[in-house]
Order: sequence, then structure tokens, then C-alpha cells
Amino acid sequence: MENMKLDTQINFRTSSTIKEELEKIANHRGLKVSQLLNEVVSAFLKQQEKHTVEAINLETVYEMLSQQGQRLELLEKQQQEMVKKSAA
Repeated sequence: MENMKLDTQINFRTSSTIKEELEKIANHRGLKVSQLLNEVVSAFLKQQEKHTVEAINLETVYEMLSQQGQRLELLEKQQQEMVKKSAA
């Protein structure tokens, strides 16, 4: 996302206080407000991608644990049946 062509606009309303704060931060960093906002949005999008990947991985881990739990239950039942047969 870093070297993407800036070929479109997004307009939105905000408060004068937020605008002033953004201008201060941008000036301090030697940027235009639009450059600062592009950095902020880009960082936000990268974070969202990371959360999506983490969520998918957590779902996969949960599914694997569920399957292992079911297998353990089956093995315990089989073991109990073997114990009953050997005692008889």
C-alpha cells in the first residue's frame, strides 16, 4: 500500500478541533494532512488484515482442538469397553 498511486478522493466532515490537531501533527512531521491521513488509514488497514488472519487462525485451532477432543472421547470409550471385556 506504500507506493500506491493516489488516484481518488475521500471527503468527510470532522470537528475543527480534530482538524487542528491533525494539522499540528502533520506540520511537526513535515507532512501534509492528506499524507498523514494516508499513513493512518494504511496502518489501520494493515492492522485489520492482521486481525483477520489471527481470527482465521484461531478458528482453525479451535476446530483442531474440537476434533482432538472428540477423538479422545472415542478412545476413552474404547478403553473402557476393553477393560470391561478383560474383566469378564
